[in-house]
Amino acid sequence: MAKDVSQSGTMKKRTTVTVLQAPGSKQEKRGMLPGLLERKGCRMATLFILLTTITILSTVNLVICAIFLGSFKMHLLTMASNNFLASPVLMLISSTASIGFSVFCVMLIFKRNSSIYKYFGLTCILVFVIQLTAVILAFLLRNSIHTDLNKVNVHKELSLAASNNSSMETWNILQTRYQCCGGRGNSGYREWENHVDSYPDSCCTVQYPDCGLQAKRTLESDYTQTIYERIHVKGCITAVKESMQTYVVPLLLGWGIIGLLVCISLLILLLLCSMFYKVLEKDGSRLTNTGYMETEPLKYTSTLNVHLKH
Repeated sequence: MAKDVSQSGTMKKRTTVTVLQAPGSKQEKRGMLPGLLERKGCRMATLFILLTTITILSTVNLVICAIFLGSFKMHLLTMASNNFLASPVLMLISSTASIGFSVFCVMLIFKRNSSIYKYFGLTCILVFVIQLTAVILAFLLRNSIHTDLNKVNVHKELSLAASNNSSMETWNILQTRYQCCGGRGNSGYREWENHVDSYPDSCCTVQYPDCGLQAKRTLESDYTQTIYERIHVKGCITAVKESMQTYVVPLLLGWGIIGLLVCISLLILLLLCSMFYKVLEKDGSRLTNTGYMETEPLKYTSTLNVHLKH
């Protein structure tokens, strides 16, 4: 009897106690990356760094595009290939689109709305496609410059210029910019003699009205003494090829490399936007008007076994 009392006195009662855990407590196990993604400051800093990088790189490419179109007049070389126009224009559009996209994103990244990252991602895909296409065309143009210029039918183009003011204006701009005259070779100016009665004024070393006509008359009487003083003698196709090899080919390579860096940055941005969207969507599905735990009351509970001694 005494033994039974002793055993009952030491009998243990097991009671189950339910403990409520608050969201974000130490008992909730989360990975480091998801934890960082849920921090607004971390998201903002990451996006801001990426967008700033894209803006800087795209601005450099935009300046290079302006050099192509403004200084080297590449858009006027469609007589050789339409790629001389299509590539610089698309490069200009892609650089402008990347800058505009980055500025637009910076204005909206401070809003906590998952749908914003969805729109960021969709726009990022569009900008990426444009940028990648421009990079491909830039490398294609770089590799085909000499081949395309060699295919120019100089006789046909000069004949067209002699009868068409628009075509002649194109040649005038090229001859003034590259300080050349006519088609190919170091005596390209002679090719005009088969199409017009005098040299275009744009061939003159010092341009003024009818300088080409006066130069021709002078050269007929004193050719050896005045040829290099009065007009440029090198053909324009030759002069353009030399200039392209020296300046444009390296610039196209630089633009292409920077363009690839922009593409990589856009891909990283697209990945981050997708991750941020999923994180915010997950958080939004947990929240209700009355708080976290009402939606998922059992998610943050655990069972502790408490042993009581009598």
